[in-house]
Amino acid sequence: MKEYILVVDDEQSLRQFLEIFLEKEGYEVDTAASLEEAEQAIGRNVYDLVLTDLRMSGEDDGLKVLRAAIQKNPSTEVVVMTAYAEHKSAVEAMKLGAYDYVDKEALNLGADCITKPFDLGQMRDFIRKAIARKETAEIRTRALREEVLETSVYEGIVGRCEAMLKIFEMIERVAPTNANVMIMGESGTGKELVAAALHSRSDRRDFPFVPINCAAIPETLMESELFGHMRGAFTGAVQQKKGLFEQAHRGTLFLDEVGELPPNMQSKLLRAIQERSFRRIGGNDDISVDVRILCASKQNLEELMKGGAFRDDLFFRLNVIQIVVPGLRERREDIPTLVRHFLTKFGEKTGKRIARIDGEAMRALLSYDFPGNVRELENILERATIIETKDVISLESLPPNVTKMGIREGASIPFYPDLADGEVVSLDEEMDRLEKTMLLKALEKTGGNKTEAAKLLNISFRSMRYRLEKHGIE
Repeated sequence: MKEYILVVDDEQSLRQFLEIFLEKEGYEVDTAASLEEAEQAIGRNVYDLVLTDLRMSGEDDGLKVLRAAIQKNPSTEVVVMTAYAEHKSAVEAMKLGAYDYVDKEALNLGADCITKPFDLGQMRDFIRKAIARKETAEIRTRALREEVLETSVYEGIVGRCEAMLKIFEMIERVAPTNANVMIMGESGTGKELVAAALHSRSDRRDFPFVPINCAAIPETLMESELFGHMRGAFTGAVQQKKGLFEQAHRGTLFLDEVGELPPNMQSKLLRAIQERSFRRIGGNDDISVDVRILCASKQNLEELMKGGAFRDDLFFRLNVIQIVVPGLRERREDIPTLVRHFLTKFGEKTGKRIARIDGEAMRALLSYDFPGNVRELENILERATIIETKDVISLESLPPNVTKMGIREGASIPFYPDLADGEVVSLDEEMDRLEKTMLLKALEKTGGNKTEAAKLLNISFRSMRYRLEKHGIE
């Protein structure tokens, strides 16, 4: 199978030259003349490598192409072409994850930068090195998927559906970098667990992970919490206090519900991030820190920006990479796995031995929309474990707001067959049969369009091709 490369450059002659050169080298090549065209191509296809110019006309730049490529497929490698190796944008590119930049900062984001003018031998070597890097990453990704599918757990996060597997892959890609990450999702989806996983898989893992809920701190205390204060700085400041920025030095600071920060604190946070230093309240000395910032929000920050409630310059500093955690109703196939996890947890906590949940109760949970997401499911099962008198959770042990819903007509509920006494089945064969059936249904629904079928199944185009070949589907 040929490697698939996207070339992005607003200079037609260079774009065409690279297309001809790369095709002669044996690669499959698409081209794009602008950021818009690149984003459209990345939305349609999954590329092994994106080769992009750093500086293009207008507001287009390679950083935005880099970000779009990584967001679509964390395993995509990126090579950035620039005549401005020392330019600030080049440094930022490295922090974003382009691979092997001339400037060592470029390595921070995993992108590779080649400076113009370049010769063909140099370009050939860069491409081969990036492709080899991707192949190594894919081996690690397959191992990660196999481990999660076996255990259903990644860094304390329970889940094995495709949406969660993609989040785990994104964590693996960006955790080793210093890129700031914005984690979006509804309350109760597990955003802090994702932040903790990013810290745990990073080189900062041996240093502090410091979380703060911005919505829980009064505005009058926020500056002191973040930056600390000197003794006597204000009434009640009876001793010097280190702020969370200092506590997180060389580690990770997690700002939960960052959209709740008041405007004056947004400007002070931005300054601290830009300058990598701050002053305690009442202090005269600048304190330098090395801190990675992770943020989370259940609010639409882009809407807040439009209304002037959130600074756009702060948003772009924090939103280098974005991870969106789906609501539980969007990953119902994980509910049985989560149920088993929580029943074990609360069985041990209460000293009860809960063997399982009966079919009627499971169907009620699978049909419920969970406005409180995983946290709500956890509370429901803790309650059920406490009040259940038998070793099986029954419908009667679930709260009325769950049981009164019933099974919604047309509800998307995964199929979990019961096994008759003494019956033995091959799980691998059953899963293969189900996978083949879903592939054929998706192709039928899209008129044979593999790209659209892959989107319906929420898998990558490359994964779609692999599965079709596995089952001998033309």
